[in-house]
Amino acid sequence: MSVETEIQHIEEKLQPHSLEYVKVIPNAQEPMHSWSSKFSGKPYWPKDKTYPCNKNAQPLVLLAQINFEEVPALEGYPTQGILQFFVEDDDEMFGMDFDVPVDDAIDQADGYCVVYHKEIIKDESLLEKGLPCAALDSNFPVANEYSLQFELDQEVPSPTDYRFEKICGDVFEMDEAVGEYLYDNFESMGSKIGGYAHFTQDDPRGYEKPDENWVLLFQLDSEDDEGVEIMWGDCGVANFFIEPEALQKLDFSRVWYTWDCS
Repeated sequence: MSVETEIQHIEEKLQPHSLEYVKVIPNAQEPMHSWSSKFSGKPYWPKDKTYPCNKNAQPLVLLAQINFEEVPALEGYPTQGILQFFVEDDDEMFGMDFDVPVDDAIDQADGYCVVYHKEIIKDESLLEKGLPCAALDSNFPVANEYSLQFELDQEVPSPTDYRFEKICGDVFEMDEAVGEYLYDNFESMGSKIGGYAHFTQDDPRGYEKPDENWVLLFQLDSEDDEGVEIMWGDCGVANFFIEPEALQKLDFSRVWYTWDCS
């Protein structure tokens, strides 16, 4: 079988598994409001809520804030409210714990948390002002505060997603030219909501957890372009996974956070 024919067969196998997702596009402009979508910076936070801290009472800092009023509708994901991702900024792993089993890391999450505000308060007098944010001179993955734009798109599984092998077989057993084409054209890179995850190493869902139990909630990828600098270690990527039942209930109390780099 020629390389072109094999690629065509693989594309035909992948197409029925195509998923919609939302591209998250950062830019160097400042967000308009405290409740606007953003990467890093000072978070939206109502005065009557307890701010997230780790077990040592150190405040976590905002990694990403998604205002779903600004996001194209994506089936199965929120259509309103604000979803926030907080992590530690004084730890080289930014809140991820390699030293405990995955279930414990999720159930006893200490260095990160995900918070959902169903209703958005747009009265600044009711919002906290003096909240912590990542220091600009730190090694925090997001170098500055960036506003966000969103675009609806579609993709098929990348070779790094555990589902690819189930559909098409092991990419490392394919012709080298076929593998190169697949990695170049189906890479699932970029920051996003939903869709298929990208990894610089292996997909941990393939061996850490039951396969079907976790879907991609949010991905924050490294980027260095047009005034935007995001870097996870050596050009890595961070992923937040959630169980579909919890996502349907808008219950973000158990989210699996992981990141890797090359």
